[in-house]
Amino acid sequence: MTVLHDAATIDSRDPAEYQAALGVYRFERLKQQIRHVWSNADYFRPRLIAAGLSSPDDVRSLDDFRRLPAMLDKASHRQSQEDSLARYGHPFGLHLTVPVEQAVHLAATSGTTGQPTFYVFSRRDLEISHRVLARLFAHAGIRPGETTFHAFGLSLWLAGITYVQALEAYGARPVALGAEAGVPKILRYIAFTRPTTLFATPSMVTQLVERAPKEIGKPVAALGIKRVLCAGEPGAGLPAFRQRVREEFGAEVFDFMGGAWHNAASSCASSDYHGMHYLSDDTCFRYDLVDPATKQPLALTDGAVGEAIHTALDYQAAPAFRYATGDILKIHVGVCPGCGVFGTRMEVVGRVDDMLAIKGVKVYPAAIQNVVLQFQPRVSGELRIRLDRPPPKVEPPLRLVIEAASDVPEAAWPSLADDIAHRIRELLSFRPVVSILPHGSLPRSGQKTKLIEIAGQTAAT
Repeated sequence: MTVLHDAATIDSRDPAEYQAALGVYRFERLKQQIRHVWSNADYFRPRLIAAGLSSPDDVRSLDDFRRLPAMLDKASHRQSQEDSLARYGHPFGLHLTVPVEQAVHLAATSGTTGQPTFYVFSRRDLEISHRVLARLFAHAGIRPGETTFHAFGLSLWLAGITYVQALEAYGARPVALGAEAGVPKILRYIAFTRPTTLFATPSMVTQLVERAPKEIGKPVAALGIKRVLCAGEPGAGLPAFRQRVREEFGAEVFDFMGGAWHNAASSCASSDYHGMHYLSDDTCFRYDLVDPATKQPLALTDGAVGEAIHTALDYQAAPAFRYATGDILKIHVGVCPGCGVFGTRMEVVGRVDDMLAIKGVKVYPAAIQNVVLQFQPRVSGELRIRLDRPPPKVEPPLRLVIEAASDVPEAAWPSLADDIAHRIRELLSFRPVVSILPHGSLPRSGQKTKLIEIAGQTAAT
């Protein structure tokens, strides 16, 4: 029996029956959400009418719902914000579905294009978000009363203030220093406050490992951290990274996502990575997969891969409703080999907009990173994909620059480059031109690492 948090139970452990029962449950909750967004005459209702609906009741099944086109994506989200600023004097979007005075909390993406996209919460949205994130914290073993350390960027980013507030609501004691403080200060504060749990990007975790002996005179293992929770970029599911965290920190590592429109998922403490357990089936439909090219719905079966359409099942303010996230997800339905829990797990394979097409071969930067990290400890783990023009089309050969580990002599670099190129050819079906750089050549960031560099532009992706 699988228990949906705060909701129903599903008795079947057959993957197909389980997803079918989830579909019935989802649609019952979606009926009210469809009526809610239909009330929005500025944005959602015109798009639903354009999709062929004359009333909310025209959506008679989950299949009907899944056949609807995407209503939002990053570009239309930003345009909606610009339009609402021009029309109503606020930047929270024409798709805002509550009076603006009921929008009590804001979070945002990092705004790498120059304009942030806002997540808007009513008071009830925020309360539900705190409850959903509490599941994530409990899943990782955090207990109320423990000290946690927050090394994500703090500003308006979703993993910033929103998470700090959720940790406080859960009863934890977050030390909210933030990535902006820099690695030396973060290490000193961890040593002083003795948290049990660290929240950080994989890039920040790697920097803490590398710089702790010099900055605080001891390795990170001496800090007493029991668990490391990572999000914000690829890496936390990679075997080499997970093993390094266990060896250097003596801690378990959890790959997670959550916070946007009542979403939460986290990997388990298994030594191997089996994807992120989905923890919020009762509050949102995060893995509604469609074919990235045709946008037609895919069967939600074990091993399915597609672009994720995100819909909140019960959200008041500016909800995700048929929101094309751009994430390419792979789902697993069944018993987790790592912890034995039955349900749905998912992996982020890549992004629709960062796919590279190399003479007919389609590959995501995260897949390239995964192969490179297999070569640790001969490499530092830092790499960049250097392109002459924006993706997806790449004129071969793809150029890849990779940092050597600090103790690898320059004489060994040609052999290392050849080994990596050969392994990428074996696993990903194309052969890059690999250049090895001295350790420390590539800039570090405690936030999202930009894997792609485009000639004449700032780093992207």
